[in-house]
This record gives sequence, structure tokens and C-alpha cells, in this order.
Amino acid sequence: MIQRPTKETELSSNSAPDHHQQIQGWVERYERPLLSYALKMNGGNREAAQDAVQETFLRLCREDSSLLEGRIAAWLFTVCRTRVIDMQRLHTPQVLKPDQMSQVESEQGSPCDAAEQVDEQRRLATLVADLPARQKEVLRLRLQAGLSYREIAEVTGITVSNVGVQLHAAVTTLRSRLRTN
Repeated sequence: MIQRPTKETELSSNSAPDHHQQIQGWVERYERPLLSYALKMNGGNREAAQDAVQETFLRLCREDSSLLEGRIAAWLFTVCRTRVIDMQRLHTPQVLKPDQMSQVESEQGSPCDAAEQVDEQRRLATLVADLPARQKEVLRLRLQAGLSYREIAEVTGITVSNVGVQLHAAVTTLRSRLRTN
């Protein structure tokens, strides 16, 4: 059985016995974050998101993994992003309902607490949806996918400093809108 890696460098070709195990480790590590990212990008269309992620990993199988060492996360998110955008060009985008944005896993709280939490998440999802596309994408890559500024820059094609500017603008806007609402 393959142990789940904690860092992408542990999956480099130096530590994996073969290409198949290396890719299997990357799939185990990145499948859920890529699926979540694709779902947010495409408006919640699960089938299309799964297709984009599957095609991302199929492309990974054809790549020389030694060329991807140390930048696998950025590469995967870039390929997935490109595939989702390509798919959106072919299909009419679907509007994501606020209650589809995230599934609330309620802790042992009262129904009132759970309802308040759902309302707050809907409110935040609506505010995030109103952000400019670039800010929304950078925010999702940072908070949902956990990518570094450098990795976000590689995925989106903007500079590292612009990533910081976009994140700051997004957070400032959200903070301001949360206070006024």
C-alpha cells in the first residue's frame, strides 16, 4: 500500500519506485483539491469538474515527471484551469446556487446555530461571487487549494506581486462588504 505523501517533494522520481506509483501518489494528494477548484470555477457542474480533473491526470500520465519536480501543484492547477475554461467555452455556464457553494458539516450545535452558519456561508458565497473574476480565482486558489503565491502566479499567468495585490483587494472588499451587510 502506498502511504499518502505530506509534501509534493516526497513524490519526486527519486523516492517513487516507478512512474505509476508516483502518479498514484499525486492523484491521492491532489484529486480532491482539483475537484473542488474545478467545481468552483465551473459553477458546480460535478460531471464537468470530474471530467476536467480526469483529463488533467491523463495529461499528467503522458508528461515526463522529472520535468515537474517541485512544481507539480502549479502544473496540475494550470492544466485543470485551462481544461475548465476550454469546457466552459463549449457549454453554457451554469449558475451556482449559494447553498451549493459548500456543504455544511454541522458540529453538535443547535439547529439555530446550524441555520446561522448556513446563512453566513451563503452571505459570504454571494459576496465572493460578486468579486471580480481575477480576485475570485486568486482567492480560491489560495484558500481552497492552498497554493503559494508563486504557484498561483504560475497557474494564472500573473506576477507574484500581482497575486498579493489581488488577494489583498479581495480580502479588503469582502471585509468591507461584510461590515456593511
